[in-house]
Amino acid sequence: MHMTSNIYLTRNLETKLMDGIMEVVKYNAYDIKYISDSDISYNPALGTGQIQIKDIHYVSIKKRTAWEFCQMLDKKYLASTRRSFDSWLELANKFGWVK
Repeated sequence: MHMTSNIYLTRNLETKLMDGIMEVVKYNAYDIKYISDSDISYNPALGTGQIQIKDIHYVSIKKRTAWEFCQMLDKKYLASTRRSFDSWLELANKFGWVK
């Protein structure tokens, strides 16, 4: 989801803290499984299992099933870390990705 908001802050004289109000003025929501392959990347620096959307303002849509989405994520993981299937399977078993 991408959101545009206005934030209003005032100092609370009693508590000396800032009181804030966030007004949501626009938002876009996407079904992540339909975001195109080229718009999703796996960035190992973010941590295991974290994906990144290149530019949420400009995404392309690709209709796919949940199974096809999982396969695409697995391929991106293997390509980005240059790991073997065996190292992926070890992680998958460790985190319960394989049932």
